[in-house]
Amino acid sequence: MPSTLVQNQALTSAFLHARPVGKRNFEVYVLSEDGLEDVELVLPRELTASDFLRRIEGAIRTLSDVEGREPEQVITAIRMIGYDVVQSRVPDAMVRDDTINLEVATNYITGLKSLLAATATTEIQPDPFFLRVKKEAAEYADRCRFAHTFRGSFGFSIESPVVPNDEPTLPQIEQPRPFERRVMERFARAVQTVRDAVALDTTARIVANFKTGFGANACELFADLIEDTSPGGLVISFAFSPEWQPLDELVVVKDVSIGPRHVEFTRAAAKELRQQIQPRAEKIVGRVVRLESEADPSDLMNPMGDREIAVQWSSEDLGEVLVRVSLSPVDYLQAHAAHGAGKPVMVNPTSPIRPRFPESSWQTRSP
Repeated sequence: MPSTLVQNQALTSAFLHARPVGKRNFEVYVLSEDGLEDVELVLPRELTASDFLRRIEGAIRTLSDVEGREPEQVITAIRMIGYDVVQSRVPDAMVRDDTINLEVATNYITGLKSLLAATATTEIQPDPFFLRVKKEAAEYADRCRFAHTFRGSFGFSIESPVVPNDEPTLPQIEQPRPFERRVMERFARAVQTVRDAVALDTTARIVANFKTGFGANACELFADLIEDTSPGGLVISFAFSPEWQPLDELVVVKDVSIGPRHVEFTRAAAKELRQQIQPRAEKIVGRVVRLESEADPSDLMNPMGDREIAVQWSSEDLGEVLVRVSLSPVDYLQAHAAHGAGKPVMVNPTSPIRPRFPESSWQTRSP
């Protein structure tokens, strides 16, 4: 670099940094590395600045030179700073004149949206499987965006929004990551786990890692996504927004090839996961719709005989469920009074129930 240009840059830098504090119409960004001269970018703060376009173009060219990337790649990276991105490439055999069949594109978008919602549901409640997608998970999937396709084969880009990080990022200090980031990390980790499971020729790793990866629902949807989009396989990669520091093992997850064998393994893992019925405690609130007593109805306090009620429960996971509850004489009397008054009851479990078989011994009381 000519010496006069170096001197001029030094003078400009000194002038900019020496200006008194006040309202500035520009920002100065400096990249400093040992053994190299500082690289500075001067960017206008207002879109209406007379030199706005010239400054932005100059900044893009500088970043392109420093990072060794094409200007278009720099622009794409800047645009996606508020998003985590999952990209999927289909085989060249499916591409004709840089296009693919509309059915393939439709299957991919629909399938990936369902997969994101399932992954988000497992992030909210990391069970081996679930019966219904969580409302928050569906809303998250709706917020994701379908970005420009990319060339070099034919690729899809799905952007998952992340909230801005308003706190300074400090080394060695882990920040609590937002929900959207955790979903994409789970997705990326699960894809790596599927790849490793095939390499090890066992589904054990997928099954064991459902708390941090795919549950049965996501495994099935992942297999459907591959088969419905590209039976020959997809190449999947992830890019995480710099707004939030990604986990060390997920800094770069690029070009994971997924094929028919991976589909076979995820389906097999899903079957194993669905056999893992997880006991869970539930609080039931609903109206008593049925009372049954083997004891003398005129003597409700008689300790002999079984007493059972049925409570109509609206479960977020299970939908409308009729829960049968065996009660003590005292609790049965309370349920009888609530039924007669048309009031709901709240049931607290004395032992966990299984999602597929919501029947157990419970205690009940009026709310």
